[in-house]
Amino acid sequence: MNVSIGVVLLAGFVLASLPMMGERGFFSIPVFKTNKKPWLRMVEFLLAYAVWIAIGKVFEAQAGQVAKQGWEFYAVTFLLFVIAAFPAFAWRYLWRRTQ
Repeated sequence: MNVSIGVVLLAGFVLASLPMMGERGFFSIPVFKTNKKPWLRMVEFLLAYAVWIAIGKVFEAQAGQVAKQGWEFYAVTFLLFVIAAFPAFAWRYLWRRTQ
């Protein structure tokens, strides 16, 4: 059980950071020649959140019965996902680069 929790948390950190880290769309498809648009980063972020929830449900199903979740669960996990993405967001948009 502890290994699956670690895998889900690590997957959450990685999936939350992926949309901010590169210029390819949907993690591997080259979309734009210059910069990726912010709306595409948001779509990727929401898809990554959905994948993270699916990974968590798979591990929960392997451990036992999947519990029914209300809107509170999704609100809290989404905010945790946003917090996990903050270092990548800061690196992408807030870090001062000298040119």
